[in-house]
Amino acid sequence: HTIFNAQDTKYFGYQARYSYYWWKKVGMPGNFTRLLSASKDDHLVGEVPTYTSANYDFSKDMYVPYNKPLSIDNWLTFNDVKEDIIVILDPDCLLVKPMDIPVKEGSPVAQQGWYSFEVEKPEAVENQIGRHYCPECKFFDPIAVPIIIHKNDIKKIAPLWLSYTERIRADRDKWPADWLDLKKTVNKVDWVAEMYGYVFAAAKLGIRHQIWTLQSVPGLTKLQGSMPLMHYHIEVKIGDKKWHKANDGAGESYIWPVPADADEVAGQFMNMMHEAHVNLPKDNFEYKGVWDKENRRLA
Repeated sequence: HTIFNAQDTKYFGYQARYSYYWWKKVGMPGNFTRLLSASKDDHLVGEVPTYTSANYDFSKDMYVPYNKPLSIDNWLTFNDVKEDIIVILDPDCLLVKPMDIPVKEGSPVAQQGWYSFEVEKPEAVENQIGRHYCPECKFFDPIAVPIIIHKNDIKKIAPLWLSYTERIRADRDKWPADWLDLKKTVNKVDWVAEMYGYVFAAAKLGIRHQIWTLQSVPGLTKLQGSMPLMHYHIEVKIGDKKWHKANDGAGESYIWPVPADADEVAGQFMNMMHEAHVNLPKDNFEYKGVWDKENRRLA
């Protein structure tokens, strides 16, 4: 069962529609559910299979990623999910081919993240954060999406994932400067607290991940190879042209036609964007607000 969390915004709207388009197109097995964090169903529920979950209480802390573990926990708690294997994506992911990876309980598979917990570098920021929030943990897996995990494992991880995220964010006035310095770490703790929350929850429960190479990144990876997924989370440059997922109208205004000098991944990605755009009905819904790229929230 393939899932991701999203909000009812224009920024997430095209991502959800295009992700579902390619999930169907490649013949991914199982079912698909967008975990929508909102007060009510939105206009896409008839197009994209959706479970609507309440937003986190942002009066406590305006941090949108709380919704990811919260919505997963609610979905598993209040629904009779039949499948044993859950595939967790982000909305900005497109499947290139089916990702039918069997996993057993206690042994999930995930992509290698951009960060690491190198034993030989005990003073690295990531290790500092790990020791501070989970000193009893014996390991930390530097994971990213996709995560392919048994339902029973994610049921245990999700509530603890949210709890660790809350603990990390509650200390935001106390974080050492190095934790927010991109010269010292590839990911500032203010935004990736939720990622650390997942890592610490899994480690606390003793659930180790097999780390596989499963995603290409348009704008970084040049060749797709056997990777089943594209994750378009950074700016894509082809020659003198640039595109970013958070640009206004990004779902309709991509780099097209694809320049001849595009590398394989960037070229394939733009072709996939174009195919989804021209084959899906136009989304004429009038969204409220715009996506604040600096703070990664609706403004």
